[in-house]
Amino acid sequence: MPAGLRGYATLLRGNPDARNLWLSQVVSQLGDWFNTIALLGLLVELTGNPAAGNLISVAQIIPVAIAGLFITGVVADRFDRKAIMLVANLARAAIVLSFLLIRTPETAWIAYAGTVAVAIGTAFYMPASSAALPNIVSPRELPVAAMLGQTTFATMLFVGAFLGGAVTTLFGRDAAFIINAASFALSALLVWRVRADFNARNARQIVSGAGALRVLTEGLRYLKEDAFVRSYVLAKPVTSWALGGFGLFSTFSIAIYGAGDFGTSLLYAGRGIGAFISPLLVSGLITLQNTHKLRRFIIAGMGLVILGYFLFAFTTSPIMGMICAGIAHWGNAWAMTLSGLIVQSHTPDYVRGRVLALDNVGWSLTSAVSNLIVAFVAIRFTPQAGILVAVAITAVCMALWLVGTRGVEARHESATVSPT
Repeated sequence: MPAGLRGYATLLRGNPDARNLWLSQVVSQLGDWFNTIALLGLLVELTGNPAAGNLISVAQIIPVAIAGLFITGVVADRFDRKAIMLVANLARAAIVLSFLLIRTPETAWIAYAGTVAVAIGTAFYMPASSAALPNIVSPRELPVAAMLGQTTFATMLFVGAFLGGAVTTLFGRDAAFIINAASFALSALLVWRVRADFNARNARQIVSGAGALRVLTEGLRYLKEDAFVRSYVLAKPVTSWALGGFGLFSTFSIAIYGAGDFGTSLLYAGRGIGAFISPLLVSGLITLQNTHKLRRFIIAGMGLVILGYFLFAFTTSPIMGMICAGIAHWGNAWAMTLSGLIVQSHTPDYVRGRVLALDNVGWSLTSAVSNLIVAFVAIRFTPQAGILVAVAITAVCMALWLVGTRGVEARHESATVSPT
């Protein structure tokens, strides 16, 4: 496959199913960022709580973590993944319309309840979509498809955050909520148009155990047995400790920069630009066979996350904040996407949904705890102190991960070499 944008174009031209799945991601994520900008600004305005963004992040993350621990991965492995994605999209389309009812501080609870409900839908959608991708694209196309997914997320973050801020400013927050609902409905239509099998046809392998307990714990059992995959499942939580920082984007924009919702959109746009550049720089350099190179990029990504958020803590304008967020999420995209690609490509289909759900649980839980810690420190001390605490925890966890996974590549290669 060609590198960079040429590789993306080759994939989308040659694989119509991949194209429809990609378009569904484009429209739903574009709508998500319209919703995020409007909801965060509305809550900070109604409640005056500087940690409102962190609380929304927790409401988005905790349901994904709890449901993913045992339920959503099992559903993704044992039921039709396409049907799961369709139902999740249509349910979320209906739920986000409830945000139109938020008008006073007394109705702010709707934002949190609706966010939890949408997150539950996302918790079912994500492992089904990720587990299905290796069945929709060929092994040769998979690295490009994974990089395209990250590039699309970043592009929609940039475009969605920028347009979301503009639409909210020009037409009001209700318009943003309606656009988000419509995006989920259109995404469901595009998923329905995919004709490839979302689940592998080959017979399921069996991991020791019995009955319902085996089904629920099979992902954990697999990770216990496969140290190589387990080491990369643990990579995402390292950078996730810093992600409590973006829960303060609205607070920095409104309280420190004095830039309002549009300043928030610039910070999210900076996050998107960094994440957009990241996969383009490595898409022609990586293969599934060369995990040593992937590991080096993951380590570099962790370092950029620490650097970017450390500098962000000292910013005094949305442009400075935008640049620092870009650096941090350039690195985060490397660490998250490349570790996820290794997990996705080295896990068999029969248990892939459960392993990827657990992969989401790891970064979700650490991100949620990070948001709570950052929120506590921001309220008790200053927003800047909250960011710096998250950076310090990330640095310690990176050091622990490097020590704990030393030699895992060599052991994996030794175990997979065929005897001559």
